[in-house]
Amino acid sequence: MRDDAQLEVLSVDECRRLLAEALVGWLAFCDGDRPALAPVNYIVHLGEIVARSDYGAKLAAAAHDRLMSLGVGGIDAQTRTGWSVQVTGRARLLGDDLVNPDLPEPDSWAVDGPGVRIGIPIEEISGRRVVRAG
Repeated sequence: MRDDAQLEVLSVDECRRLLAEALVGWLAFCDGDRPALAPVNYIVHLGEIVARSDYGAKLAAAAHDRLMSLGVGGIDAQTRTGWSVQVTGRARLLGDDLVNPDLPEPDSWAVDGPGVRIGIPIEEISGRRVVRAG
């Protein structure tokens, strides 16, 4: 890290604020015996990350109550500053509107059709920011 850079640990409140403002995050999960990352659109609802998934590895991991992490961030390449927030929780299937009629529907850039909603309770949250002196 350059001499004028400082690494700042973000408060839980600041992490939650940034998490709620981001549109896309990277979802980390186990696909069999291999780690996997997938970009997802999501919303934060009642202390939980809500995303939609087609049938596949993400949905299978959620159906088996696996730990998942979601990472979001923002960077400014010109000033070499930025921030990141990571959330970890045990994923679960949230079902459709018959099961959870009041659950908001997250937008999805990649899932065609309704997909299946998965939830990741915010069990752990942490974040960092790189700032410049002055």
